Amino acid sequence: MTDDTEIKFPYSCKTYCNYTDVVPWCEQQFGKFGVRWYRYGTDIAMGIVAGAPLYDHYRFALSEDAVLFTLRWS
Repeated sequence: MTDDTEIKFPYSCKTYCNYTDVVPWCEQQFGKFGVRWYRYGTDIAMGIVAGAPLYDHYRFALSEDAVLFTLRWS
């Protein structure tokens, strides 16, 4: 992720839910990927090596979108 992404999408959330469920919901709620929301996954190799739980990161341009996401997927 670049600094530009953090600037455009300053609100960060994470979820352990499967992206195949989350992404269609985000598209329905917030529109096209890369406009109001952005997704990047956890490094699977790091999860295996470190034994860390695997979760996906979602970033949002608007604070209210991040709140709605958190209420639904946390």
